[in-house]
Amino acid sequence: MSKVLMPLADGFEEIEALAVVDVLRRAGIEIVMAGLHDGAVKSTRNVNILPDTTIDSINASDFNMIVLPGGQPGTDNLNSDPRIHNLLKEFDSHEKLIGAICAAPSILASAGLLAGKRVTSYPTYSNKLNGASYENKPVVCDGRIITSQGAGTAIQFGLEIVTQLAGKKAAAEVAGAMLVNEPDKILWNHQLFNSTIQALVSALEMKDTFTQGHARQVTEFSLSIGRKLGMPEEEMRDLYLGAILHDIGKIGTEESVLNKPESLSLHEETLVREHPIKGTLFIVGIQNLSNIVPTILHHHERWDGTGYPGRLKGDQIPLHARIVCVADAFDAMISNRSFRDGMDKDVAISEIIKKKGTQFDPFIVDVFIECLNDSPFEMKDFSYYF
Repeated sequence: MSKVLMPLADGFEEIEALAVVDVLRRAGIEIVMAGLHDGAVKSTRNVNILPDTTIDSINASDFNMIVLPGGQPGTDNLNSDPRIHNLLKEFDSHEKLIGAICAAPSILASAGLLAGKRVTSYPTYSNKLNGASYENKPVVCDGRIITSQGAGTAIQFGLEIVTQLAGKKAAAEVAGAMLVNEPDKILWNHQLFNSTIQALVSALEMKDTFTQGHARQVTEFSLSIGRKLGMPEEEMRDLYLGAILHDIGKIGTEESVLNKPESLSLHEETLVREHPIKGTLFIVGIQNLSNIVPTILHHHERWDGTGYPGRLKGDQIPLHARIVCVADAFDAMISNRSFRDGMDKDVAISEIIKKKGTQFDPFIVDVFIECLNDSPFEMKDFSYYF
């Protein structure tokens, strides 16, 4: 039978510790709670737990795995104790399983165990993982390292540990008895959502052969601006969706117009100018996409009020639309089109700067130029969104 060690420090998170203990014991796996000191250990919400033993009484060779609960100041208390680091290194050197949840993956990072590993943690600790690749998932298993996000994912974390120690059948039996949906039967997730969006954009680009990759490039430019502005993840998500779908209304425009090698007639230009409205009608009413309607509808507005379709002016134009406007125009300038060749990038930058205060929000232009100067013409990796 497998045996798991769980160190407990004052300030641990109750659910993250006890839910895991409960799940493992249901599976017949022995789990030993070991305090950093004699007597009861007080949780972050003042629940006193009497551990099975103390760390000083532990022989690491008796265990198959070590699991660290999160919580504060419990995580800091574990991290500051050299005995915990020694145990982690011993478990690692003997190629045993190591688990951590919530803030506790930062302890694994401090011990030098996460370089090159795929891990998760409580979101605010994602920048404290020292060389690890953070994934926004409830549980991540990379080799012998199992990590989880927090109290709400503790049962799924425990089931993954059961899977690793006793097999999928044992984990399924425990999950069934607890009326927990099996963690590998997720019907919808953000990867599937993004794949659907990408397929939709690809369908559009099949119509207009001169805009292959345009939506993604505009999105990368836009997200660079968003990151420079310090936008939170939720707003970055909406900026991504608005940018990647900004031209989706062109699905309703004739291919002969989109790919015409000569200048457009007034009628044809009017048809093209309808694409923000068509795009808005395309997505309006779709659950979870209402936030991006202003971006799609207004990305061709101009700072001086002469744009379309609403002739909005200045700050009347939604921020995301102002960002996409600059990104869209720049990529259009440097790309080949059916009726002209693309500009040199330096020439395009000069054109963008020249149109500050008329076509473009001056501040957004300045931020965009900073992005280009930080990494000339090579935007940062935004693969999370794709």
